[in-house]
Amino acid sequence: MTETYGPGPAESPLIIRLLIMHQLFRLVLGQKDLSRAGDLFSLDDSEIEDSLTEALEQIKIISSSSDYQTNNNDQAVVEICITRITTAIRETESIEKHAKALVGLWDSCLEHNLRPSGKDEDTPHAKIASDIMSCILQNYNRPPVMALAIPIAVKFLHRSNKELCRNMSNYLSLAAITKADLLADHTDVIVKSILQGNTMLLRVLPAVYEKQPQPINRHLTELLALMSQLEQPEQYHLLRLLHVAVKRKQPEVAQKCIPFLIGHLKDSTHNDVILNILTEIAGYEPVALNSFLPMLKEIGERFPYLIGQMARIYGAVGHVDEEKTKH
Repeated sequence: MTETYGPGPAESPLIIRLLIMHQLFRLVLGQKDLSRAGDLFSLDDSEIEDSLTEALEQIKIISSSSDYQTNNNDQAVVEICITRITTAIRETESIEKHAKALVGLWDSCLEHNLRPSGKDEDTPHAKIASDIMSCILQNYNRPPVMALAIPIAVKFLHRSNKELCRNMSNYLSLAAITKADLLADHTDVIVKSILQGNTMLLRVLPAVYEKQPQPINRHLTELLALMSQLEQPEQYHLLRLLHVAVKRKQPEVAQKCIPFLIGHLKDSTHNDVILNILTEIAGYEPVALNSFLPMLKEIGERFPYLIGQMARIYGAVGHVDEEKTKH
């Protein structure tokens, strides 16, 4: 009687994966056959959709091999296969079905070098990360996908690849619009990334503040110090954060903000927004504004159109110290 042996424990998942895959994926990925990789585009998306998770898992094995960074053939095979897979996922709208495998491959890129070379060329793993990032994060309105993706996405913020970081920040800003609660757990990482120069992420902070004010309050002085370096839209997001923060009626936050806000009132770009924030503070912490009334008066003389808003601040402070407002 002839004995038959099944595959060993280490080989079983690999063999099973290859058997499940569409035969052309099996050939291209199993044999790393670059000459047939382009043929994947001749197949209908629906014909290969069932194979995509297994194909992604096989790509993860190939890209994790010790010689991948120097093997041009394997890199080309992987690049073509990822393009085919992400196209099929978009066209068949099957991201939720394959998200786990896609995010798993994305996460594996963090174990490798992502820093561009001197010629600003992406490393092989940075290319993979970049190619699959948009496929994952453009689904910012799908909570199950974001629940898997966001914990991995924030890890890329501290890697030495500015382009990846910039693109990631764009997508995270969109995610904050629909699923701020998923980002809130990572507020500390986001704040640190901003302080390291990734100021595009400032637009995320107003959305996560309600859930996680403390990491932002701890670094509020440092965040305010960025104002002069920021582009106008980013300045607006920083002021929007302050407006959200002062609405929570935290005296210590108000006291940190007031000198900053008064100092920037002379900038006609934002003085209307700043006065709204100061009016909010005057409603519950008028004493904190007392010593700044002469400065407000001087600014009111320079910008007469602000006098109406300033009158509300004077009125609030006047209830506390009528004598001060007369001078």
